[in-house]
Amino acid sequence: MPKKPDSDVFPGLDQRARDLLAAVIREHIATAEPVASAQLVRNYHLDVSPATVRNELAALEERGLLTHPHTSAGRVPTDLGYRYFIESLMPMAGLRPEEQVTVSHQFQQALTDTGAWLRVAASSLARLTAEASLVTPPSAKRAALKHLEVVPIHERRVLLVVVLEGGAVRQQVLELGTATTSEHLHALSARLTDSLAGANAATMQHHLGSEKGADADVVRALVRILEEQDAFRARELYVDGFQNILAQPEFAQADRGREMLSLFEDHTRLAEILPLDLGAGEVHITIGREHRHESLRDCSLIVGRYGADGDVIGFVGVVGPTRMDYARSIGAVRYVGSLMSDLVRVMEGQ
Repeated sequence: MPKKPDSDVFPGLDQRARDLLAAVIREHIATAEPVASAQLVRNYHLDVSPATVRNELAALEERGLLTHPHTSAGRVPTDLGYRYFIESLMPMAGLRPEEQVTVSHQFQQALTDTGAWLRVAASSLARLTAEASLVTPPSAKRAALKHLEVVPIHERRVLLVVVLEGGAVRQQVLELGTATTSEHLHALSARLTDSLAGANAATMQHHLGSEKGADADVVRALVRILEEQDAFRARELYVDGFQNILAQPEFAQADRGREMLSLFEDHTRLAEILPLDLGAGEVHITIGREHRHESLRDCSLIVGRYGADGDVIGFVGVVGPTRMDYARSIGAVRYVGSLMSDLVRVMEGQ
């Protein structure tokens, strides 16, 4: 996941430039059209001439915060302009109290059904933000080993019985590169269970260098099993509000709409945009060309992590055009995420 620009790269702006940048962004979010200087003077009752505003906008463009379509004299924000707005100019994010009550009531009605409150989360985010929403079920941050049994079958063929933290069991038949004894396999099972209990795929990959022969074959297979488990779990996504994206003028062209539909139908590819290292209570925002996927280069993603105090976590987020209402979307993601965290705590008996 590309990192957001460091705040040190933001240009220093005086108050009038900051106010004009915020005004351009608000107008563009509302209208989806380039914003002209005369429009700003009229709508914001500025006590300067359109020519003065035009010069200020040109200076903001030189600083990389605005740009203008070649067919228009008006300006639109750049990705850096949106980032500056979020970091420095955006009003406090939040939902209205009555909206919070409504959403909370819907979650309470779905309290006993995990699938139901995941669907409520996705539909609530789509409705509150008018964007597309993404929600993943709660699960361990990374698949991790709890217990291992290596069972001999025939000569170099063994059966791996892998118990993961959380209780899931995976079995795999493995051909070893070298023959070994039943006694060695029994001892290997005990040793790896003792030394690798709680380890995820990355930890095991690091440990692999200390193993040789058949032992290395087993650890290598464990790495694959845990990676496959992580990938399978990442494909579990609840998506809602795709029609909201299609209703945006940025996606009016049929080819662009089909491209976004292809992305949303491919849950494996969609899950790759989730920031798995996100901390508790954090919100991650990716804007435009900060995305790795070409199909998202004119979109923004806002993702929050939810979960209990332990390792059980999930993600809630919204995707829409870079011209989105960031304050409202961030507030919605945070609030729905907090409700999801409360439900996970109830589920775990906390």
